[in-house]
Amino acid sequence: MNLAELGVDFYAASGHKMFGPMGSGLLYGRRELLEAMPPFLGGGDMIRVVGLRESTWADLPSKFEAGTPSVADAFGFGAACNYIVDIRHGAVEAHEHELIAYAWTAA
Repeated sequence: MNLAELGVDFYAASGHKMFGPMGSGLLYGRRELLEAMPPFLGGGDMIRVVGLRESTWADLPSKFEAGTPSVADAFGFGAACNYIVDIRHGAVEAHEHELIAYAWTAA
């Protein structure tokens, strides 16, 4: 899905609903909106320059990446995305329908 082509401002997806680790996921934002927004947390490599009275934010996406990232979850989420691409989303949907049909007949 091409979010830019669809004109989406923001988009979020939960990683564990895509076979990824709990707490993982993604947040997409249109570049011009993200550049205009101030960060809501501080720390890590999100600040380019620190002065006595002001700071300069790092470029995107670092501007919003305060603290230590959950690297293991990010790799797990990436692997889950690759898995879905490899087996094709339609196969996942078909399997879910099979499970639902089985659950209804077993109930």
